[in-house]
Amino acid sequence: MLIDLSAFQAAPGRGLFLLLAGAMLSTVSLRAEDVIPETDAPSERNSPTEQSPSLVEQGLSNRRAIPTLSGSRDPDSDSDSSYVPLYRLTRPFYDSLFAAVPPQYLPPADPSSFRSVLGYEQPIGLQSRKYRDGLFQIYPSAALAQSWDSNVNLTPTNRISDFYVTPRAALEVQVGTPDSEWIERYDTILALHMTYEVYEDLFYEHPDLSAFNQKLGFNARIGRASAIWRPYFYFSDITGTDLLTTELTNRTRRIRASPGVLGEYQLTSRISWSQSFSYFYFDHPDPSYVNFNTFQTRQDLGYLALNQTRALLWAGYRYTSPDRGSAGSEYFLGLGWSGKPDPRLYTELHIGYGLLDLDAPPSGLRNLSGLRFNGYTTFRWGPRFAFTLIYDRDYIFNEQGINDNYVATLLQLKGEFYLGDNWYITPYLGFGVNEFQVSDAFTMQIRPELEVSYALPSDTEANKTRIYVKLAYSRSENLVGVGDPVDGLRTSLGITWKY
Repeated sequence: MLIDLSAFQAAPGRGLFLLLAGAMLSTVSLRAEDVIPETDAPSERNSPTEQSPSLVEQGLSNRRAIPTLSGSRDPDSDSDSSYVPLYRLTRPFYDSLFAAVPPQYLPPADPSSFRSVLGYEQPIGLQSRKYRDGLFQIYPSAALAQSWDSNVNLTPTNRISDFYVTPRAALEVQVGTPDSEWIERYDTILALHMTYEVYEDLFYEHPDLSAFNQKLGFNARIGRASAIWRPYFYFSDITGTDLLTTELTNRTRRIRASPGVLGEYQLTSRISWSQSFSYFYFDHPDPSYVNFNTFQTRQDLGYLALNQTRALLWAGYRYTSPDRGSAGSEYFLGLGWSGKPDPRLYTELHIGYGLLDLDAPPSGLRNLSGLRFNGYTTFRWGPRFAFTLIYDRDYIFNEQGINDNYVATLLQLKGEFYLGDNWYITPYLGFGVNEFQVSDAFTMQIRPELEVSYALPSDTEANKTRIYVKLAYSRSENLVGVGDPVDGLRTSLGITWKY
Protein backbone atom coordinates (compact mmCIF):
# COMPACT_ATOMS: atom_id res chain seq x y z
CA MET A 1 0.00 0.00 0.00
CA LEU A 2 1.49 3.45 -1.01
CA ILE A 3 1.23 6.35 1.49
CA ASP A 4 1.64 10.02 0.53
CA LEU A 5 4.10 11.55 3.06
CA SER A 6 3.67 15.16 1.93
CA ALA A 7 1.04 15.83 4.59
CA PHE A 8 3.31 14.33 7.26
CA GLN A 9 6.25 16.55 6.21
CA ALA A 10 4.16 19.75 6.12
CA ALA A 11 2.42 19.17 9.48
CA PRO A 12 3.97 16.39 11.58
CA GLY A 13 1.11 16.23 14.10
CA ARG A 14 -1.59 16.10 11.47
CA GLY A 15 0.40 13.68 9.33
CA LEU A 16 0.91 11.32 12.26
CA PHE A 17 -2.85 11.26 12.87
CA LEU A 18 -3.56 10.47 9.20
CA LEU A 19 -0.92 7.76 9.20
CA LEU A 20 -2.35 6.06 12.30
CA ALA A 21 -5.92 6.31 10.97
CA GLY A 22 -4.93 4.77 7.64
CA ALA A 23 -3.18 1.90 9.36
CA MET A 24 -6.21 1.17 11.59
CA LEU A 25 -8.59 1.19 8.60
CA SER A 26 -6.31 -1.15 6.68
CA THR A 27 -6.19 -3.57 9.62
CA VAL A 28 -9.96 -3.54 10.05
CA SER A 29 -10.44 -4.10 6.31
CA LEU A 30 -8.05 -7.04 6.23
CA ARG A 31 -9.62 -8.66 9.29
CA ALA A 32 -13.12 -8.27 7.85
CA GLU A 33 -12.05 -10.01 4.67
CA ASP A 34 -10.44 -12.83 6.63
CA VAL A 35 -13.24 -13.39 9.16
CA ILE A 36 -16.52 -12.55 7.35
CA PRO A 37 -16.99 -14.26 3.96
CA GLU A 38 -19.12 -12.44 1.37
CA THR A 39 -21.74 -15.17 1.34
CA ASP A 40 -22.50 -14.53 5.03
CA ALA A 41 -23.19 -10.83 4.59
CA PRO A 42 -26.75 -9.85 5.55
CA SER A 43 -29.20 -9.43 2.70
CA GLU A 44 -32.24 -7.18 2.62
CA ARG A 45 -35.70 -8.75 2.54
CA ASN A 46 -38.12 -7.75 -0.21
CA SER A 47 -40.57 -5.10 0.92
CA PRO A 48 -44.23 -4.87 -0.19
CA THR A 49 -43.54 -1.82 -2.36
CA GLU A 50 -41.01 -3.77 -4.39
CA GLN A 51 -43.48 -6.40 -5.54
CA SER A 52 -44.27 -6.18 -9.23
CA PRO A 53 -47.22 -7.69 -11.12
CA SER A 54 -47.35 -11.41 -11.80
CA LEU A 55 -44.70 -12.22 -9.20
CA VAL A 56 -47.02 -14.32 -7.10
CA GLU A 57 -49.81 -16.78 -7.70
CA GLN A 58 -51.49 -19.21 -5.40
CA GLY A 59 -49.62 -22.45 -5.63
CA LEU A 60 -46.10 -23.52 -5.21
CA SER A 61 -42.44 -22.63 -5.64
CA ASN A 62 -41.53 -19.74 -7.89
CA ARG A 63 -38.10 -21.25 -8.52
CA ARG A 64 -39.09 -22.79 -11.83
CA ALA A 65 -37.13 -24.93 -14.21
CA ILE A 66 -36.26 -22.04 -16.51
CA PRO A 67 -32.97 -21.01 -18.09
CA THR A 68 -30.92 -18.30 -16.40
CA LEU A 69 -28.14 -16.19 -17.79
CA SER A 70 -24.77 -17.08 -16.36
CA GLY A 71 -22.48 -14.19 -15.48
CA SER A 72 -19.39 -13.29 -13.55
CA ARG A 73 -19.75 -13.15 -9.78
CA ASP A 74 -16.47 -11.23 -9.35
CA PRO A 75 -17.44 -7.92 -7.67
CA ASP A 76 -14.48 -6.20 -9.34
CA SER A 77 -15.44 -7.27 -12.85
CA ASP A 78 -16.95 -4.86 -15.37
CA SER A 79 -20.09 -7.02 -15.78
CA ASP A 80 -21.04 -6.74 -12.11
CA SER A 81 -20.14 -3.06 -11.88
CA SER A 82 -22.47 -2.29 -14.77
CA TYR A 83 -25.46 -3.25 -12.59
CA VAL A 84 -24.81 -0.54 -10.01
CA PRO A 85 -26.42 2.60 -11.53
CA LEU A 86 -29.69 0.78 -12.33
CA TYR A 87 -29.63 -1.26 -9.15
CA ARG A 88 -29.45 1.89 -7.01
CA LEU A 89 -32.95 2.74 -8.22
CA THR A 90 -34.39 -0.26 -6.37
CA ARG A 91 -31.86 -0.78 -3.55
CA PRO A 92 -30.48 2.71 -2.70
CA PHE A 93 -28.24 1.64 0.18
CA TYR A 94 -24.79 2.03 -1.40
CA ASP A 95 -22.44 4.70 -0.06
CA SER A 96 -20.85 5.32 -3.44
CA LEU A 97 -22.44 5.52 -6.87
CA PHE A 98 -19.52 3.50 -8.26
CA ALA A 99 -19.51 0.77 -5.60
CA ALA A 100 -19.38 -2.78 -6.93
CA VAL A 101 -22.50 -4.87 -6.30
CA PRO A 102 -21.84 -7.63 -3.75
CA PRO A 103 -22.72 -11.03 -5.27
CA GLN A 104 -25.34 -11.81 -2.62
CA TYR A 105 -27.36 -8.74 -3.72
CA LEU A 106 -27.56 -9.64 -7.41
CA PRO A 107 -31.24 -10.16 -8.36
CA PRO A 108 -32.42 -13.50 -9.74
CA ALA A 109 -32.59 -13.57 -13.52
CA ASP A 110 -36.37 -13.92 -13.64
CA PRO A 111 -38.17 -13.90 -10.28
CA SER A 112 -41.51 -13.12 -11.93
CA SER A 113 -41.76 -16.03 -14.34
CA PHE A 114 -43.77 -18.27 -12.04
CA ARG A 115 -47.42 -18.77 -12.78
CA SER A 116 -49.82 -21.42 -11.61
CA VAL A 117 -50.21 -24.66 -13.51
CA LEU A 118 -53.40 -23.52 -15.18
CA GLY A 119 -52.19 -19.98 -14.71
CA TYR A 120 -54.57 -18.08 -16.91
CA GLU A 121 -55.51 -15.08 -14.83
CA GLN A 122 -53.05 -13.49 -12.44
CA PRO A 123 -54.13 -12.18 -9.05
CA ILE A 124 -55.20 -8.55 -9.06
CA GLY A 125 -53.81 -6.56 -6.17
CA LEU A 126 -51.45 -3.77 -5.30
CA GLN A 127 -49.58 -6.05 -2.91
CA SER A 128 -48.61 -9.65 -3.47
CA ARG A 129 -50.06 -12.55 -1.52
CA LYS A 130 -48.55 -13.14 1.91
CA TYR A 131 -48.30 -16.56 3.54
CA ARG A 132 -47.58 -17.13 7.20
CA ASP A 133 -44.29 -18.77 8.16
CA GLY A 134 -44.38 -22.52 8.53
CA LEU A 135 -44.58 -25.62 6.39
CA PHE A 136 -48.25 -26.29 7.20
CA GLN A 137 -50.87 -23.56 7.20
CA ILE A 138 -54.68 -23.41 7.06
CA TYR A 139 -56.60 -20.35 5.88
CA PRO A 140 -60.38 -20.42 6.48
CA SER A 141 -62.67 -17.81 4.95
CA ALA A 142 -66.36 -16.92 4.91
CA ALA A 143 -68.61 -14.50 3.04
CA LEU A 144 -72.20 -13.33 2.84
CA ALA A 145 -73.80 -11.37 -0.02
CA GLN A 146 -77.25 -10.01 -0.80
CA SER A 147 -77.98 -9.64 -4.55
CA TRP A 148 -80.69 -8.69 -6.98
CA ASP A 149 -80.80 -9.93 -10.59
CA SER A 150 -83.10 -8.50 -13.25
CA ASN A 151 -82.84 -11.57 -15.54
CA VAL A 152 -81.82 -14.65 -13.57
CA ASN A 153 -82.07 -17.09 -16.48
CA LEU A 154 -80.68 -14.69 -19.10
CA THR A 155 -83.63 -15.15 -21.43
CA PRO A 156 -84.82 -12.67 -24.10
CA THR A 157 -88.47 -13.02 -22.97
CA ASN A 158 -90.36 -14.06 -19.82
CA ARG A 159 -87.72 -12.57 -17.57
CA ILE A 160 -87.45 -13.61 -13.94
CA SER A 161 -86.11 -11.04 -11.47
CA ASP A 162 -85.52 -11.83 -7.83
CA PHE A 163 -83.48 -11.14 -4.70
CA TYR A 164 -81.22 -13.86 -3.37
CA VAL A 165 -78.69 -14.28 -0.56
CA THR A 166 -75.41 -16.18 -0.93
CA PRO A 167 -73.62 -17.56 2.15
CA ARG A 168 -70.12 -18.84 1.35
CA ALA A 169 -67.36 -20.75 3.16
CA ALA A 170 -63.92 -21.89 2.02
CA LEU A 171 -60.82 -23.60 3.36
CA GLU A 172 -57.28 -23.31 1.99
CA VAL A 173 -54.42 -25.62 2.99
CA GLN A 174 -50.75 -25.08 2.18
CA VAL A 175 -48.07 -27.73 2.83
CA GLY A 176 -44.45 -26.97 2.06
CA THR A 177 -43.05 -23.82 0.49
CA PRO A 178 -45.73 -21.54 -0.98
CA ASP A 179 -45.10 -19.39 -4.02
CA SER A 180 -44.47 -16.04 -2.45
CA GLU A 181 -41.76 -13.41 -2.50
CA TRP A 182 -42.45 -12.91 1.19
CA ILE A 183 -41.08 -16.32 2.21
CA GLU A 184 -37.53 -17.07 1.14
CA ARG A 185 -36.25 -19.35 3.89
CA TYR A 186 -37.95 -22.56 2.73
CA ASP A 187 -37.48 -24.47 -0.48
CA THR A 188 -39.11 -27.87 -0.07
CA ILE A 189 -38.89 -30.39 -2.88
CA LEU A 190 -42.51 -31.45 -2.28
CA ALA A 191 -45.31 -28.94 -1.73
CA LEU A 192 -49.11 -29.15 -1.84
CA HIS A 193 -51.85 -26.56 -2.13
CA MET A 194 -55.60 -27.23 -1.86
CA THR A 195 -58.74 -25.09 -1.74
CA TYR A 196 -62.36 -26.11 -1.21
CA GLU A 197 -65.26 -23.68 -1.44
CA VAL A 198 -69.01 -24.10 -1.02
CA TYR A 199 -71.77 -21.54 -1.46
CA GLU A 200 -75.51 -21.51 -2.02
CA ASP A 201 -77.81 -19.10 -3.85
CA LEU A 202 -81.07 -18.83 -1.90
CA PHE A 203 -83.82 -17.07 -3.88
CA TYR A 204 -86.68 -15.36 -2.08
CA GLU A 205 -89.61 -15.53 -4.53
CA HIS A 206 -88.41 -18.43 -6.72
CA PRO A 207 -86.99 -21.06 -4.37
CA ASP A 208 -86.88 -23.58 -7.25
CA LEU A 209 -83.94 -21.58 -8.64
CA SER A 210 -81.89 -22.02 -5.44
CA ALA A 211 -78.74 -24.09 -5.92
CA PHE A 212 -75.81 -25.48 -3.93
CA ASN A 213 -72.39 -24.93 -5.55
CA GLN A 214 -68.93 -26.26 -4.78
CA LYS A 215 -65.39 -25.94 -6.13
CA LEU A 216 -62.24 -27.94 -5.39
CA GLY A 217 -58.70 -27.10 -6.44
CA PHE A 218 -55.50 -29.07 -5.86
CA ASN A 219 -51.98 -28.62 -7.20
CA ALA A 220 -48.55 -29.78 -6.15
CA ARG A 221 -44.89 -29.38 -6.90
CA ILE A 222 -42.43 -32.27 -7.09
CA GLY A 223 -38.78 -31.40 -7.62
CA ARG A 224 -36.88 -28.17 -8.13
CA ALA A 225 -33.99 -26.68 -10.11
CA SER A 226 -33.69 -28.35 -13.54
CA ALA A 227 -36.79 -30.60 -13.35
CA ILE A 228 -40.18 -29.84 -11.79
CA TRP A 229 -43.47 -31.72 -12.12
CA ARG A 230 -46.78 -30.07 -11.18
CA PRO A 231 -49.79 -32.40 -10.95
CA TYR A 232 -53.18 -30.74 -10.48
CA PHE A 233 -56.90 -31.45 -10.24
CA TYR A 234 -59.83 -29.04 -10.45
CA PHE A 235 -63.51 -29.81 -9.93
CA SER A 236 -66.62 -27.62 -9.90
CA ASP A 237 -70.36 -28.25 -9.59
CA ILE A 238 -72.00 -24.89 -10.29
CA THR A 239 -75.44 -23.73 -11.37
CA GLY A 240 -75.39 -20.38 -13.16
CA THR A 241 -74.42 -18.36 -16.22
CA ASP A 242 -71.32 -16.39 -17.13
CA LEU A 243 -69.55 -14.57 -19.95
CA LEU A 244 -66.88 -17.18 -20.59
CA THR A 245 -69.16 -19.63 -22.46
CA THR A 246 -72.16 -19.35 -24.73
CA GLU A 247 -74.53 -19.78 -21.79
CA LEU A 248 -76.97 -17.24 -23.16
CA THR A 249 -80.16 -18.82 -21.85
CA ASN A 250 -81.28 -20.98 -18.96
CA ARG A 251 -79.68 -21.25 -15.57
CA THR A 252 -78.51 -24.87 -15.46
CA ARG A 253 -76.19 -27.12 -13.49
CA ARG A 254 -72.74 -27.83 -14.95
CA ILE A 255 -70.17 -30.32 -13.63
CA ARG A 256 -66.54 -29.89 -14.66
CA ALA A 257 -63.46 -31.96 -13.74
CA SER A 258 -59.93 -31.41 -15.01
CA PRO A 259 -56.90 -33.50 -13.92
CA GLY A 260 -53.50 -32.91 -15.48
CA VAL A 261 -49.75 -32.55 -15.04
CA LEU A 262 -47.19 -29.98 -16.15
CA GLY A 263 -43.49 -30.80 -16.50
CA GLU A 264 -40.79 -28.13 -16.65
CA TYR A 265 -37.18 -28.80 -17.60
CA GLN A 266 -34.05 -26.69 -17.94
CA LEU A 267 -32.02 -28.13 -20.80
CA THR A 268 -29.20 -25.56 -20.95
CA SER A 269 -28.47 -22.16 -19.45
CA ARG A 270 -30.71 -20.59 -22.12
CA ILE A 271 -33.06 -23.33 -23.37
CA SER A 272 -36.08 -24.66 -21.44
CA TRP A 273 -38.81 -27.13 -22.27
CA SER A 274 -42.26 -27.63 -20.74
CA GLN A 275 -44.97 -30.18 -21.50
CA SER A 276 -48.56 -30.40 -20.27
CA PHE A 277 -51.11 -33.21 -20.39
CA SER A 278 -54.71 -32.66 -19.29
CA TYR A 279 -58.18 -34.19 -19.43
CA PHE A 280 -61.45 -32.26 -19.25
CA TYR A 281 -64.84 -33.73 -18.31
CA PHE A 282 -67.96 -31.59 -18.90
CA ASP A 283 -71.37 -32.89 -17.89
CA HIS A 284 -74.93 -31.57 -17.51
CA PRO A 285 -77.56 -33.41 -15.46
CA ASP A 286 -80.10 -31.82 -17.84
CA PRO A 287 -80.35 -34.24 -20.85
CA SER A 288 -81.12 -31.41 -23.29
CA TYR A 289 -77.48 -30.27 -23.13
CA VAL A 290 -74.46 -31.78 -24.92
CA ASN A 291 -71.75 -33.37 -22.75
CA PHE A 292 -68.19 -34.02 -23.87
CA ASN A 293 -64.70 -35.19 -22.88
CA THR A 294 -61.44 -33.59 -23.99
CA PHE A 295 -57.79 -34.68 -23.95
CA GLN A 296 -55.13 -32.05 -24.60
CA THR A 297 -51.34 -31.73 -24.62
CA ARG A 298 -48.95 -28.86 -25.35
CA GLN A 299 -45.16 -28.69 -25.71
CA ASP A 300 -43.25 -25.41 -25.24
CA LEU A 301 -39.62 -24.83 -26.20
CA GLY A 302 -38.23 -21.61 -24.72
CA TYR A 303 -35.09 -19.61 -25.46
CA LEU A 304 -33.87 -16.92 -23.06
CA ALA A 305 -33.58 -14.08 -25.57
CA LEU A 306 -33.35 -11.34 -22.91
CA ASN A 307 -32.43 -11.45 -19.26
CA GLN A 308 -36.03 -11.89 -18.15
CA THR A 309 -37.92 -12.68 -21.37
CA ARG A 310 -38.15 -15.95 -23.28
CA ALA A 311 -39.06 -16.55 -26.91
CA LEU A 312 -41.36 -19.58 -27.35
CA LEU A 313 -41.97 -22.19 -30.01
CA TRP A 314 -44.99 -24.32 -29.14
CA ALA A 315 -47.13 -27.12 -30.56
CA GLY A 316 -50.24 -28.84 -29.24
CA TYR A 317 -52.95 -31.39 -29.87
CA ARG A 318 -56.53 -31.66 -28.58
CA TYR A 319 -59.23 -34.30 -29.12
CA THR A 320 -62.84 -33.71 -28.05
CA SER A 321 -65.57 -36.35 -27.99
CA PRO A 322 -69.18 -35.13 -27.45
CA ASP A 323 -72.01 -37.50 -26.56
CA ARG A 324 -73.91 -36.16 -29.60
CA GLY A 325 -72.50 -34.83 -32.84
CA SER A 326 -69.11 -35.17 -34.50
CA ALA A 327 -65.93 -35.66 -32.48
CA GLY A 328 -62.80 -33.96 -33.70
CA SER A 329 -59.11 -33.17 -33.34
CA GLU A 330 -57.26 -29.87 -33.47
CA TYR A 331 -53.53 -29.40 -34.11
CA PHE A 332 -51.69 -26.28 -32.97
CA LEU A 333 -48.40 -24.68 -33.96
CA GLY A 334 -47.16 -21.21 -33.10
CA LEU A 335 -44.75 -18.75 -31.55
CA GLY A 336 -44.87 -16.52 -28.50
CA TRP A 337 -43.08 -14.92 -25.59
CA SER A 338 -43.09 -15.00 -21.81
CA GLY A 339 -41.33 -12.79 -19.32
CA LYS A 340 -40.78 -9.44 -17.69
CA PRO A 341 -39.32 -6.88 -20.11
CA ASP A 342 -40.04 -4.07 -17.63
CA PRO A 343 -39.90 -4.21 -13.79
CA ARG A 344 -43.56 -3.16 -13.64
CA LEU A 345 -44.84 -5.51 -16.32
CA TYR A 346 -45.25 -9.24 -16.89
CA THR A 347 -46.56 -10.54 -20.23
CA GLU A 348 -46.98 -13.79 -22.10
CA LEU A 349 -48.61 -14.76 -25.37
CA HIS A 350 -49.08 -17.98 -27.34
CA ILE A 351 -50.19 -17.18 -30.88
CA GLY A 352 -50.47 -19.62 -33.76
CA TYR A 353 -52.66 -21.62 -36.11
CA GLY A 354 -55.26 -24.24 -35.19
CA LEU A 355 -56.03 -26.92 -37.79
CA LEU A 356 -59.41 -28.66 -37.29
CA ASP A 357 -60.06 -32.27 -38.32
CA LEU A 358 -63.62 -33.40 -37.48
CA ASP A 359 -64.36 -37.16 -37.63
CA ALA A 360 -67.75 -36.98 -39.37
CA PRO A 361 -68.67 -33.38 -40.16
CA PRO A 362 -72.06 -32.69 -41.73
CA SER A 363 -72.10 -31.41 -45.30
CA GLY A 364 -71.76 -27.68 -45.80
CA LEU A 365 -70.02 -27.21 -42.47
CA ARG A 366 -68.08 -23.96 -42.16
CA ASN A 367 -64.32 -24.50 -41.66
CA LEU A 368 -63.22 -22.64 -38.53
CA SER A 369 -59.51 -23.51 -38.69
CA GLY A 370 -57.38 -20.41 -38.26
CA LEU A 371 -55.89 -17.99 -35.79
CA ARG A 372 -55.59 -19.05 -32.13
CA PHE A 373 -54.04 -17.17 -29.22
CA ASN A 374 -54.08 -16.95 -25.43
CA GLY A 375 -52.19 -15.13 -22.69
CA TYR A 376 -52.25 -12.12 -20.41
CA THR A 377 -50.38 -8.94 -19.53
CA THR A 378 -50.35 -7.47 -16.05
CA PHE A 379 -48.99 -4.01 -15.33
CA ARG A 380 -48.39 -1.99 -12.15
CA TRP A 381 -48.80 1.63 -13.13
CA GLY A 382 -47.85 2.93 -9.70
CA PRO A 383 -48.47 2.45 -5.99
CA ARG A 384 -52.21 3.13 -6.43
CA PHE A 385 -53.15 1.40 -9.69
CA ALA A 386 -52.60 -2.01 -11.30
CA PHE A 387 -54.41 -3.81 -14.12
CA THR A 388 -54.44 -7.11 -16.03
CA LEU A 389 -55.44 -7.70 -19.67
CA ILE A 390 -56.42 -11.27 -20.65
CA TYR A 391 -56.80 -12.31 -24.30
CA ASP A 392 -57.97 -15.60 -25.76
CA ARG A 393 -59.22 -17.05 -29.07
CA ASP A 394 -60.21 -20.72 -29.15
CA TYR A 395 -62.47 -23.30 -30.80
CA ILE A 396 -65.30 -24.36 -28.44
CA PHE A 397 -67.69 -27.30 -28.63
CA ASN A 398 -71.24 -26.02 -28.22
CA GLU A 399 -73.19 -27.37 -25.25
CA GLN A 400 -76.56 -26.34 -26.69
CA GLY A 401 -76.45 -26.97 -30.44
CA ILE A 402 -75.29 -30.28 -31.97
CA ASN A 403 -72.27 -29.65 -34.24
CA ASP A 404 -72.90 -25.90 -34.07
CA ASN A 405 -69.49 -25.27 -32.52
CA TYR A 406 -67.90 -21.85 -32.56
CA VAL A 407 -64.67 -19.87 -32.32
CA ALA A 408 -64.76 -17.52 -29.33
CA THR A 409 -62.58 -14.41 -29.06
CA LEU A 410 -62.57 -13.03 -25.53
CA LEU A 411 -60.87 -9.96 -24.09
CA GLN A 412 -60.99 -9.11 -20.38
CA LEU A 413 -59.63 -6.09 -18.53
CA LYS A 414 -59.58 -5.83 -14.75
CA GLY A 415 -57.97 -3.10 -12.69
CA GLU A 416 -57.67 -1.94 -9.12
CA PHE A 417 -57.46 1.62 -7.82
CA TYR A 418 -56.39 2.28 -4.25
CA LEU A 419 -58.02 5.52 -3.06
CA GLY A 420 -56.39 5.65 0.36
CA ASP A 421 -57.88 5.09 3.82
CA ASN A 422 -58.59 1.40 2.91
CA TRP A 423 -60.92 2.28 0.00
CA TYR A 424 -60.65 0.47 -3.34
CA ILE A 425 -62.37 0.70 -6.73
CA THR A 426 -62.19 -2.44 -8.93
CA PRO A 427 -63.46 -2.04 -12.53
CA TYR A 428 -63.89 -4.99 -14.91
CA LEU A 429 -64.81 -5.20 -18.60
CA GLY A 430 -65.33 -8.41 -20.57
CA PHE A 431 -66.01 -8.42 -24.31
CA GLY A 432 -66.44 -11.48 -26.53
CA VAL A 433 -67.53 -12.44 -30.05
CA ASN A 434 -68.53 -15.94 -31.22
CA GLU A 435 -68.49 -17.29 -34.81
CA PHE A 436 -70.67 -20.41 -35.30
CA GLN A 437 -69.97 -23.08 -37.92
CA VAL A 438 -73.49 -24.45 -38.66
CA SER A 439 -75.88 -21.53 -38.14
CA ASP A 440 -73.28 -18.98 -39.43
CA ALA A 441 -74.36 -16.75 -36.55
CA PHE A 442 -72.07 -14.06 -35.20
CA THR A 443 -72.81 -13.01 -31.61
CA MET A 444 -71.42 -10.29 -29.38
CA GLN A 445 -71.28 -10.27 -25.58
CA ILE A 446 -70.26 -7.47 -23.22
CA ARG A 447 -70.13 -7.39 -19.45
CA PRO A 448 -68.94 -4.33 -17.46
CA GLU A 449 -68.69 -4.45 -13.66
CA LEU A 450 -67.72 -1.98 -10.96
CA GLU A 451 -66.95 -2.76 -7.33
CA VAL A 452 -66.34 -0.30 -4.51
CA SER A 453 -64.91 -1.85 -1.35
CA TYR A 454 -63.59 -0.97 2.09
CA ALA A 455 -60.73 -3.25 3.11
CA LEU A 456 -60.69 -4.58 6.66
CA PRO A 457 -57.39 -5.41 8.44
CA SER A 458 -55.70 -8.50 6.97
CA ASP A 459 -52.14 -9.85 7.23
CA THR A 460 -52.34 -12.07 4.13
CA GLU A 461 -54.08 -10.47 1.15
CA ALA A 462 -54.93 -6.85 0.46
CA ASN A 463 -58.63 -6.16 -0.18
CA LYS A 464 -59.68 -9.79 0.43
CA THR A 465 -61.29 -9.15 3.80
CA ARG A 466 -63.64 -6.35 2.86
CA ILE A 467 -67.14 -4.86 2.70
CA TYR A 468 -68.19 -4.19 -0.88
CA VAL A 469 -70.96 -3.12 -3.23
CA LYS A 470 -70.93 -4.30 -6.86
CA LEU A 471 -72.89 -3.32 -9.96
CA ALA A 472 -72.77 -5.49 -13.12
CA TYR A 473 -74.47 -5.45 -16.51
CA SER A 474 -74.41 -8.08 -19.28
CA ARG A 475 -75.72 -8.02 -22.83
CA SER A 476 -75.61 -10.50 -25.71
CA GLU A 477 -77.00 -10.06 -29.20
CA ASN A 478 -76.75 -11.61 -32.66
CA LEU A 479 -74.93 -9.32 -35.08
CA VAL A 480 -75.54 -11.93 -37.79
CA GLY A 481 -78.43 -14.38 -37.46
CA VAL A 482 -81.83 -14.42 -35.80
CA GLY A 483 -82.68 -13.98 -32.14
CA ASP A 484 -83.56 -11.22 -29.71
CA PRO A 485 -80.92 -9.52 -27.54
CA VAL A 486 -80.43 -10.75 -23.98
CA ASP A 487 -79.43 -8.42 -21.17
CA GLY A 488 -79.44 -8.34 -17.40
CA LEU A 489 -78.54 -6.14 -14.43
CA ARG A 490 -77.16 -7.41 -11.13
CA THR A 491 -76.35 -5.61 -7.87
CA SER A 492 -74.66 -7.08 -4.80
CA LEU A 493 -73.81 -5.96 -1.29
CA GLY A 494 -71.59 -8.25 0.75
CA ILE A 495 -68.78 -8.89 3.17
CA THR A 496 -65.89 -11.36 2.93
CA TRP A 497 -63.56 -12.47 5.70
CA LYS A 498 -60.29 -14.39 5.34
CA TYR A 499 -58.12 -15.41 8.24
